[in-house]
Amino acid sequence: MNLCKSIYAAVVLAALTACGGGGGSTAPVSASSSAALAQICAAQNPWVGDATAKTTVGTLADERNWIKAYMNERYLWYKDIPVLDSNNARYNLSSNGLLNTIDSVKNYFNDSRTPLKTASGSWVDKFSFVEDTASWNNFVQSSQLGYGVMVKVGSSLVGRVITVSYVYPASPASPAMRLGIQRGDQIISVDGVSVTDNTVNGIAVLNEALFPNQATSHTLVFSRAGTTFTRMVTPEKVQLQQAEFKVLSTPGAPGTSVVKLGYLLFNNHVPDAEAKLVEAMSAFTAQGVNNLVVDLRYNGGGYLSIANALAASVGGSARANGKTFEMTRFSDKRSAENYAMPFSMIGLGNQVYPSLNLSKIYVLVTGSTCSASESFINGLRGIDVEVELIGNTTCGKPYGFYPQDNCGLTYAAMELEGVNAKGAGGYSDGMAPQCVANDDLSQPLGDPAEGMLSVVLKRLQGLSCNQATGVALGATSLAGMSLRDTSLVLRPEWQNNKVLQISR
Repeated sequence: MNLCKSIYAAVVLAALTACGGGGGSTAPVSASSSAALAQICAAQNPWVGDATAKTTVGTLADERNWIKAYMNERYLWYKDIPVLDSNNARYNLSSNGLLNTIDSVKNYFNDSRTPLKTASGSWVDKFSFVEDTASWNNFVQSSQLGYGVMVKVGSSLVGRVITVSYVYPASPASPAMRLGIQRGDQIISVDGVSVTDNTVNGIAVLNEALFPNQATSHTLVFSRAGTTFTRMVTPEKVQLQQAEFKVLSTPGAPGTSVVKLGYLLFNNHVPDAEAKLVEAMSAFTAQGVNNLVVDLRYNGGGYLSIANALAASVGGSARANGKTFEMTRFSDKRSAENYAMPFSMIGLGNQVYPSLNLSKIYVLVTGSTCSASESFINGLRGIDVEVELIGNTTCGKPYGFYPQDNCGLTYAAMELEGVNAKGAGGYSDGMAPQCVANDDLSQPLGDPAEGMLSVVLKRLQGLSCNQATGVALGATSLAGMSLRDTSLVLRPEWQNNKVLQISR
């Protein structure tokens, strides 16, 4: 079964959860260690050619044995791993008479996760994942086979609602840009199948188009301002730009001067984002920006080093130097590996971020704000930078991992928990906003009239959260929207993560 299809079914029929990933062990090499068992691959594994190290031919049992050793060595909740029967049919699946290695090992890995739940009743580990290494590498490189859009899924009285939430800037132009698809366009049907279709065949058709695996054309029917239109779209390999920025001049509180507000939209903590982040922070510094809003409403996370550098840039050298951005805590058997990640203005790609020196910022958040994005917020709060959240409660993922390939599959077992310089963390049920506001899909991102950004502008004018959100929720652009936005970005769960570098 295709992973994207299973994820999509879970998203549209229940709720999107977040996830993360795993990595480097210091355990001695023994016959039963993951190092000794690595890259011994089942002959039927179709992804073995993408393995990051030399492989040898083995069996499905060899891959399961590696997972067992890997989880025992690295998993944060290793004490709670259930005892699994390797002969269980779930771990020995076949399809059309052939061994289904991929789904077999995914089931084995997923069933190895802790069965514990939080106080609120959610799973303690709703994040660990396994994904083919080729897809993982494409994500890290901001490359995607698709249309160059991000979509959100929600519900209404008539059922499922899927709406374009963002059209990525791209050069050359993406299929969505060429066809004039815009933020706020609602998808009505795909290849003749309504987005409200809950049948097995219907879900399969929707997934084939929304999570394309090949460059096959699809017919999408959209609705915009009460008018329907049809577009034939063909997926392409699109390089996604993950950040945009602008400077807004806006009135301040009565009796104060005009505020120069920097607006930074940031969608993923991946290496390709860094050049634009440095450009943005440099422009803000040069233009004398004295207030900043970081739009993380769609940011599922990524590399912690990038969150660190951006936070250090925001807080400035005087506040950040010599302080801990995040203390990473492993399981008790790996306590010697616990370490304090110091603030650094040098990013993942050795790019130097400028110092903005702000004592307060605004951050736009939703339930799709996850992992490294939450670390950015938590890290700043650890050095007394006031971070005011505007939007909805974040996803709640204080955990991280080192990605680990085995036989062409990247495994991501949560192996550490992060806290800030004050020891604060534990936000597994999410970070609640000070000002509740919804994602306003009727307006472009970065537009002063957009619901969430308009709250920031009202706050800068001296209005309270209640006053500011009351103005936003009463605006024409937000008429009819519920107070709490329950829609979420429709994307594979594993793209919500906090990734650490193998080398510290």
